Amino acid sequence: MRFKKLLVIAALGLGTLNTFAAESSTYWNDRFRYDRESATLYNANELTLDLFGTYADRNRFNAPSDNFGGGAGINYFFTRNIGVSADSYLEEWKWPYRVNGSLILRLPIDKYGLAPYIFGGGGREFKYAPQWTAHVGGGLEIRLNQHTGIFADGRRVFNDKAKSSGDTALVRFGVRLGF
Repeated sequence: MRFKKLLVIAALGLGTLNTFAAESSTYWNDRFRYDRESATLYNANELTLDLFGTYADRNRFNAPSDNFGGGAGINYFFTRNIGVSADSYLEEWKWPYRVNGSLILRLPIDKYGLAPYIFGGGGREFKYAPQWTAHVGGGLEIRLNQHTGIFADGRRVFNDKAKSSGDTALVRFGVRLGF
């Protein structure tokens, strides 16, 4: 009996997804289509979502260790070149325990779909080693179209507690989705 209910729910779910996919296929095709003809790929008043993987050279207790994880962030650009961001990342797949904010300066090169950028800001760790942090870094974004890009960046994270045994190097790599 339970197996039949699961089959009915799965069939209904697949039917709903199929209907949704048919209606929104042009939406998703436009999001992931490479667009070399667009005059500008980077705009003012741009809101984007970052989904990324991370590598850090210290663990959540700030001890030297190779750590991989993931995170999410949101960015808003007031102009083509100046924006702000907020992000959180984690090395273990539990609720995020740190939050960061940054000021971003980018230099879009629309002809090639590239935008090198630098950023700096601060944040707070709430769990394991509660402390304030500051960071600086730089990266590169490659836009496929006005809505979708891939990025990679690196940052140096400075901890406010001297006994925390050092600063952290963090590398992020992921996809940037515009709205």
